[in-house]
Amino acid sequence: MERESVVKRLAVLLSLVFGLTASAVVLAPGAGAVTGVTGICSFPISLEQTRAQGDRGHFPTSGSFTQGFFTGQFFVKFTNDLNGNSIEVNASGPGFNLDDGTFVLSGVSVLFLRANDTGDIAGPGIFVTHGPVRLTLIDGHLNAEVVGGSVGGNLCPLLA
Repeated sequence: MERESVVKRLAVLLSLVFGLTASAVVLAPGAGAVTGVTGICSFPISLEQTRAQGDRGHFPTSGSFTQGFFTGQFFVKFTNDLNGNSIEVNASGPGFNLDDGTFVLSGVSVLFLRANDTGDIAGPGIFVTHGPVRLTLIDGHLNAEVVGGSVGGNLCPLLA
């Protein structure tokens, strides 16, 4: 059951954040890295869950992700596929999926933005957020609105 909640949590988060509504990117413990992700940094990156503790994903058993949320410790490692530089970050959330299709990142979370994404944070890049950031999909791109929280700098230059 715990693995299922991690998978659902990442499926929701990464599919929303990457804007891949048809096919979600999923990371599960021991599943290995998702490699060759492009459009975020100026080089391909890999993502790998490094540790998770007390993950509690709460989603309807019907499989619908509306009104779901996740919480618990969660760390992910980002690696530059060209030079091997990597960074591990805390992405523990919590995160909430609302009925209107809005996804709210609270606490410490990671946000992936492509060049065509809009809102308060200029992409492309990988950003660590603190406190509420409201995410919505608008015409195929992600709109990020910082609502009383803060956003760290782009992690891509640190991986370069």
